[in-house]
Amino acid sequence: MVYIYDILVNFNDSYLYDFFEWNLNDEIENIKKVKLYRVSTNCMKDLIENKVKVPISFLGEIYKTCEVYTKNSVKQLQYVTLFSDSEQVLAIEWDNKGYSICKSKLIVEEEEDVIELAQDMKIYPLVYEIIKKENNRYFLTRKELKIRKYLTLEIEDAYKKKKHEKLKFMYEEYFDKTSNNYQSMKEELISSMQIFLNSKHFSLYELLRLSHKKKKV
Repeated sequence: MVYIYDILVNFNDSYLYDFFEWNLNDEIENIKKVKLYRVSTNCMKDLIENKVKVPISFLGEIYKTCEVYTKNSVKQLQYVTLFSDSEQVLAIEWDNKGYSICKSKLIVEEEEDVIELAQDMKIYPLVYEIIKKENNRYFLTRKELKIRKYLTLEIEDAYKKKKHEKLKFMYEEYFDKTSNNYQSMKEELISSMQIFLNSKHFSLYELLRLSHKKKKV
């Protein structure tokens, strides 16, 4: 049984953020100790990219083996584990049925220490079932995800509430052309943000933000 001591985690149930994307207002937890398993590279890929389910027997192995510092004491977390394939590291919190509910990466220095330790461990044959694909960030940063969400809400709102002039404005600003097919404009604008954002998206975001500020004045 191998434990890792004194690491920081930033559990999130939607996206897996790299350390450099952590924000000051995130709920960073200081883990006192947590159980480490080395898994295969394929297993690690599945754990990172998917919501998975592990057997109840595995939950029994890890029950309250994780301790986290609180403001005045130390508390036990029921089902938290650390995994590494000797290339990267992932912390996972599970519910009492074995479903992965939150994940976190580590800060670079602590990840390097865990990887070094994992290299001397035997691969654990983790049994798991893939439930569904997690949200795919493609190549978007945390800031870009925020901008994409903002623009998507603005586009959907303009289309739903028939704010045709606003929708046409966004379409013309981005594509530098006109159209009178409002459904097509909405779909094209949203589709443009599926894989990555570019300078036109950032410019549109700033214009919309500026217009909202002017309305409040």
